[in-house]
Amino acid sequence: MQRLGAPTLLLISALLVLPSALGAQQEMRTVTGTVTVEDTRQPLAGVTVTVKGTLLATLTDSRGYFSRRVPSDAETLVFTYLGYRTEEAPVSDQVDVMMSIAPVGLEGIVVTALGITREKASLGYSVQDVSGDELAEVPEFNIVNSLQGNVAGVQITNAGPTGGTSRIVIRGANSIASENQPLFIVDGIPLDNWSARNYGYWSGPISSGIDYGNTIQDLDPHNIENISVLKGPNAAALYGSRAANGAIVITTKSGLGAPAGRLGVTVTISGTAETPLRLPDYQDQYGQGYNGQFRFVDGAGRGTYDYFDESWGPRLCQSAENCDTLIDQFTGPQQPWVAYPDNVSSYFQTGGTLNTNIAVSNSGERHHVRLSLTDTRLNSISPGSSIHRIGLSLKGGVAITDRLSAEASLNYIDNSAENRMGTGYNGDNPMSQFIWFGRQVDMEALRHYRCTGDEPTPCIVGGQYNWNYNYHNNPFWEMYVNGNNDERDRLFFNARASYRLTDWITVTGQVGRDWYRFHRKDVTAPQSLNGRFGGFWEATYYRAETNWDLILTGTRQLSRNFSLDLRAGGNIRQNDYEESGVRVTRLTAPGIYSIDNAAVTPAPWDYVERKEVLSLYGAATLGYRTWLTVDLTGRNDWSSTLPEGGNSYFYPSVSTAFLFSEAFGLRSSFFSSGKLRASWTQAGNDAAPYQLFSVLDASMPWGGGTPMFSVRNTLANANLKPERTTAWEFGTDLGLFDERLGFVLTHYRSATANQIMEVGVSRATGYETRMLNAGEVANQGWELLVRASPLRSTT
Repeated sequence: MQRLGAPTLLLISALLVLPSALGAQQEMRTVTGTVTVEDTRQPLAGVTVTVKGTLLATLTDSRGYFSRRVPSDAETLVFTYLGYRTEEAPVSDQVDVMMSIAPVGLEGIVVTALGITREKASLGYSVQDVSGDELAEVPEFNIVNSLQGNVAGVQITNAGPTGGTSRIVIRGANSIASENQPLFIVDGIPLDNWSARNYGYWSGPISSGIDYGNTIQDLDPHNIENISVLKGPNAAALYGSRAANGAIVITTKSGLGAPAGRLGVTVTISGTAETPLRLPDYQDQYGQGYNGQFRFVDGAGRGTYDYFDESWGPRLCQSAENCDTLIDQFTGPQQPWVAYPDNVSSYFQTGGTLNTNIAVSNSGERHHVRLSLTDTRLNSISPGSSIHRIGLSLKGGVAITDRLSAEASLNYIDNSAENRMGTGYNGDNPMSQFIWFGRQVDMEALRHYRCTGDEPTPCIVGGQYNWNYNYHNNPFWEMYVNGNNDERDRLFFNARASYRLTDWITVTGQVGRDWYRFHRKDVTAPQSLNGRFGGFWEATYYRAETNWDLILTGTRQLSRNFSLDLRAGGNIRQNDYEESGVRVTRLTAPGIYSIDNAAVTPAPWDYVERKEVLSLYGAATLGYRTWLTVDLTGRNDWSSTLPEGGNSYFYPSVSTAFLFSEAFGLRSSFFSSGKLRASWTQAGNDAAPYQLFSVLDASMPWGGGTPMFSVRNTLANANLKPERTTAWEFGTDLGLFDERLGFVLTHYRSATANQIMEVGVSRATGYETRMLNAGEVANQGWELLVRASPLRSTT
């Protein structure tokens, strides 16, 4: 188990609680003012007012009023609000500002690569953002689901049970064998989103088809300030190999804007209820059996087609009162042969979630801090299945001196679940038997799932009482006896310090780490169809990613018409993965799921994986007046998973934005704004670890106890090259009728060559597949986003 070092924890704690008294005291002055909407002169609440070049900020209240103590040498205040043009004003005792609605396609500010805040109007590629307030109104358990229908060009698939995996793909797949999901960035730090449905080094009758959910669901929607979706490599070129599929940049809430000198407390309670939306249409004309015949004896073949589960048996009566057909069933001899139309729907219960969040925040003249605690409880529609998540978030910042500032955040999540429903055509999934379920089966009778010896039909005492002993477990036995449980402890943090070297050059250093431990255990009781003698499967997984960044930024007004922004930096990324576990396929005594109770030799395993990527990157933004922007980026990665001498790959990008409505003075009552944009980029992608040379894998012990290792069935390739994605896009953003109607139209195309994939070979070689660079995947399309606000209130 990997642990955070004491110096690291001390650094985070110091940055979070460092009082504003640190650093030299300086003379301060109080600035007050109001913010109103230009067209209506109505007050605007929630506007962020920042002292330019510092962390000092506040929010306007419901009257549009603000008050803030600022350094006596402060020169400029910056006013930002989503959907409105950013404004700047010189510092004075009273500052009154009017803000105008920004063009629909160019609205306000947005967080882009490396956490850089940019005016949307200056971007030469497609970015779409979602406010955190929208996510927290009725929070989804998995924030990926919250993006459904809110972002153009995004496809979200959630085919599993509640709490399962939600897969997100932006603008289609770019790779045949690699992951096609975007990179998630939280407060500048990449977060792992490995799908937990892939957990499992061993496979077999004890290992199940359970979907444990992808790990990005650990994020708490209550703590999210904003989500920016950077579509494709054009928007995420600076993030490296993993951003070839785009990036989702998440900014969490801070204490900025909290009542000065007082604690701000927010309590939010929300809940949902859910039932199955739609079940298959079942016929109720024929019951269980075959060729029109059925008689139950043992449910395994001794009766007349009682081992069949299909409903091809005798015709069913319309009602029990008028039924002349009496047939031996699992509920007893000579039972009326009638359908139970609601036998599947009656299995499910009303599920739902209950979210409780308490957040405390505070800000001062030179510091801010926010603490949040969330309790989420989820009950599935499947009986016996539940998930409980507790999240703790702490974020703060401090202006130590006029030039030195620091920020840090710390998040801890404990996510535990009991008896998740299986997925697919699998014995762990009760839904799989409902496809075949006999229409005459009484679900209420199956709730008595354990045999006591008093049942009307034969069953083994202590075993399951069921309608079919040949293909299916009792659905309640599967959920209450053949249980599974899992728990994930997760800790991710980042710490950042910035120092202003000159008036226009700032150096920033940051470190971030994402670590979690995932433990799961599946048990199979004796007399189950997938393990007559009982058994269990237990494993623990560790994943960790550490990122070190050093970034130099500069902003310079070259002349009256030209401005230049420069950024250069380096990154060290280290990925660590470990897993270990054991499988026992037979128990000595029932109900004791421990290695000490194994009746056969347990099958243990252990696996370790390491990876490191070194990177250098740079970006330049050249602006002309307020209507033309050109961006250039370049990044070079060195990956430990590629062959020595061939593990370096460089990828550039270029983009431009042209506000023709500003350049040509085209604004009118009909035509409000217009922008043309275009971009081109390349991005690379490396291989998974251990693809260059043959390695030995542990196999099932030979003879029941002798360890055995074998060469993989895939032939390694010592000459692998990185995948290469080339993408371009162009589009236009238009605003009409004073921004009451807007269109964002984009055409994109991408192609990924040198696909790293397994290709089948003749088994005469001793292998089944071989690692190769082969194939190319291309996709293209059009995106159209329409926004409308035809009615506006003037009160």
